[in-house]
Amino acid sequence: MARGLFDAITLNSGATFKNRLFMSPMTTQSAFYDGEVTQQLIDYYKFRSGDAAAVIVESCFVEDKGRGFPGAVGVDTDKKVAGLTELASTIKGEGSQAIMQIYHAGRMAWPELNGGAVPISASPVAALRPGAPVPREMTEEQIEEMIKLFGDATRRAIQAGFDGVEIHGANTFLLQQFFSPHSNRRQDKWGGSRENRALFPMEVMKEVQRVIEEQGAENFIVGYRFSPEELEEPGIRFEDTMYLLNTLATLKPDYFHFSMGAYTRPSIVESNDPEPLITKYLAQRSPELATIPIMGVGSILQRENADEALQLGYDLLAVGKGFLVEPNWVQMIKDGQPVPEYAHVAKQKELLIPTPLWDFMDSMVMVKDPEEEKRKYERLKELQKMKLEFKPGTYTVAAKGHNSEIEMKVTFSTERIESIDIDSGAESEGLSDQVFERLPQQIIDGQTLNVDVISGASASSQGVIDGIAEAVELAGASSEVLKARPKPTVQWSKEVVEETADVVIVGSGAAGISAALRADQLGLKTIVVEKMSFVGGAISISGGNQVVLGSKLQAEAGVTDDTVELMVEDFMKNGSGKNVPELVTLLAKNVGPTTDWVHEYMGVDYDMEGGLHVLAEYRKNRELAYKDGGHGFAASARKALDNSNVTIYLQTKAEELFTDDNGKVTGLKAVEETGKTHNITAKAVILTTGGYGNNPNLLSRELNKILFYGTKSSTGDGLLMATAPGVDADTRLMEYGKIYPNGVEVSKGYAKSTIGGNIAVLKENGLLVNIDGKRVVNERASNKEVLEKLLEQNPQMLYILLDQEHFEKFSDAVAEGGIAHEDLERWISNNGMGNPKAFRAESLTELAAKAGMPGNSLAETVALYNEYVEKGVDEEFGRQPEFLQKPVGEGPYYLIEQKPRFATTMGGLVANDHLEVLNKAGEAIQGLYAAGEVVGGVMGTDSPSGANNAWALTSGKLAAESAKESVEK
Repeated sequence: MARGLFDAITLNSGATFKNRLFMSPMTTQSAFYDGEVTQQLIDYYKFRSGDAAAVIVESCFVEDKGRGFPGAVGVDTDKKVAGLTELASTIKGEGSQAIMQIYHAGRMAWPELNGGAVPISASPVAALRPGAPVPREMTEEQIEEMIKLFGDATRRAIQAGFDGVEIHGANTFLLQQFFSPHSNRRQDKWGGSRENRALFPMEVMKEVQRVIEEQGAENFIVGYRFSPEELEEPGIRFEDTMYLLNTLATLKPDYFHFSMGAYTRPSIVESNDPEPLITKYLAQRSPELATIPIMGVGSILQRENADEALQLGYDLLAVGKGFLVEPNWVQMIKDGQPVPEYAHVAKQKELLIPTPLWDFMDSMVMVKDPEEEKRKYERLKELQKMKLEFKPGTYTVAAKGHNSEIEMKVTFSTERIESIDIDSGAESEGLSDQVFERLPQQIIDGQTLNVDVISGASASSQGVIDGIAEAVELAGASSEVLKARPKPTVQWSKEVVEETADVVIVGSGAAGISAALRADQLGLKTIVVEKMSFVGGAISISGGNQVVLGSKLQAEAGVTDDTVELMVEDFMKNGSGKNVPELVTLLAKNVGPTTDWVHEYMGVDYDMEGGLHVLAEYRKNRELAYKDGGHGFAASARKALDNSNVTIYLQTKAEELFTDDNGKVTGLKAVEETGKTHNITAKAVILTTGGYGNNPNLLSRELNKILFYGTKSSTGDGLLMATAPGVDADTRLMEYGKIYPNGVEVSKGYAKSTIGGNIAVLKENGLLVNIDGKRVVNERASNKEVLEKLLEQNPQMLYILLDQEHFEKFSDAVAEGGIAHEDLERWISNNGMGNPKAFRAESLTELAAKAGMPGNSLAETVALYNEYVEKGVDEEFGRQPEFLQKPVGEGPYYLIEQKPRFATTMGGLVANDHLEVLNKAGEAIQGLYAAGEVVGGVMGTDSPSGANNAWALTSGKLAAESAKESVEK
């Protein structure tokens, strides 16, 4: 088989590649939130198409819950064919063939990327990654359905005009998970022996080929990408891979594609064996496999690399970095020109590289260090083999919890942790109970610290883990070993329970609590299903303010002249007139009686001593706080629930609504964390699942650019169930969220708020500057004005500039809001590497240099501001004199990023004034109700203070009353 770089090659399908050079699939993370193709993607691929034989389009998910990264391209619905057609025709129009890589991430489809869905895999074994979730074991039916999904994806690729598909069996995704003895512990026909573990990849390829034949797609190409080895124990070894490839070769695909970082890579398992894997492959392939071209990848940049790769025995070459830094890579090496090693920092726009991919290139300095990755895995393997010996005894330790220190007594024998006794102290009642009950038992049973934090109580969970780690060290052993031990394999239950109720409520936040207690009060048999480990939702950790118009408490506090009409007008103004008038009116008319009911029936106390709050958005004082804030509300509500007849299932996620032939909702399916399924038949279902801010697939493009700082449970579960085919609920105002400035990006896409620190320092000095070191706004303007200026920036970021005195004030203030002094110090020590961006320097000139700002910019900005302080007049931006208290003083000086953040979503389901959910035809869906944030349109584009809690409690109570009427019909 000829191996000239520019020689053509004919494949088993009859297709021909014009040369041996391909653009490798690289994840741009630049599709729309739902996986649709964007113009940015089309431009990116067009710029790199033409000279390459084919362009392999990055991994396209075959199922909506199978994304492995944000901004992934989808081929999961027929709706996406139009966009994919434009992409394929663009690539082909430039002269390259278009190949679509198709995949499902399996256990690597983390919940935060997939609307909160629990990932699936061959077996319930978590990946060896920090924080990796334990997946659900796929049923036989799910496996068969998944195989069909790969066929459906192939059909769509054909319809879109692609020249072929590459089945992604590498990078620890689902096909590799089925073949790996680490992730596949099954004992049925899909697991156990190597032959059985190879069955799923075989059946996927057969289905792909069946669809190609069914569609009459002549010369349609089928490739298969594979990872040659795994470091996991047990894991895939190279002889296993050769068995798989020799088996797949009997189906006569068109090519196989190595997935590795260097085309010369030797074994990562046998570290003393320097032989490149390609030479092992050539020696061990069957005669049938020898007829199928093999594609190499990794570290192919210059012409000499490509020539050497062909000489080693590869038939085809996939190139990634080369096409990123030089879109005309093929012509460059053909002409014998050197290819740049790196992309110039100023050429992102010129190279048409989407920002997520550019950020990745920047963070990885264009290339991973395979040796470093290998060292990490070798260290992990070493730790997992170590045995521990403890000094017997009981050790007392204290670790940081959510509210306070957690004291623990940890008892060891020589070989194991024997007991863990925890004083929960001042930790949030209910919120952390399961942490102190379940987590210690998991640690003892598994003798590992590699356990999942309890959902909704991550701070307390981490406190327990850290405290036990400290005790391990005191007992003379290594906590690193315990942290490296595998997570316990979860035994999934296949039990199915059939239940009946009058009403089933999904979610136990404020709206769910209100609905449940009112339904119980009305004599209805009530079940609540809650996916988190605690009752209370977002109100548990909120400041706990509520609108109380028309209540006895408002009158007692001295306001008797407030009216429904005034409140509706205030809300409409605050919501830019986009509020649904009948829902705002419903709230205004009923929030008073609801408040009295919450106080008198639920037993919730309000802070009458603090009195009604004076707020600019309200013409009458109509907001009160709960006594002890949201925590106080939740504690009282839990007591009321304990004294009721309401059945509550925690860590149980509602997954599907049941309907009859007439479209009436008749109940739901809910699944416990253990896999136990509850099929609940009910006369009414009330959705109180909250917002969707933590589900990128439901957010607009604009909101997806904003950092999320709300509860991670806000994944829009109720919206997804209600809008599913067969229920077909309508939605509105989905593009809106309540956005604030002053966020810091503590992890990708997630924020914490510095608002407390900003308020503390901006009273005196402290400046907001852009990436050029210039002020752009009055720092004491309204949140809205500051936000507008922040959103104008490119990128959307400002810095708060502080001297030493005010940094100390800032640091103390943000600590009260959940950003510890240690967090700030760690971010600053990172010196701008990663997120959040924070810098410290002795001089303003040095600080500007560290932040990449023009040399004298900060010094000039501060000098000018200090002049304004001396004059008492801000001549640039009109900062009020009372906030020009002090000049910027002595260093060191600090810059801390300020990014937009949001938590509350404004959109949701369409509901009428009986809280019945409406379908797309505007008709009430019988048996289905909604309350709280899941209902769209109440607040318009923005929610005023205390409004969300008021709406949640009022609508929850009213939904239960409407459900009562439905049950009695």
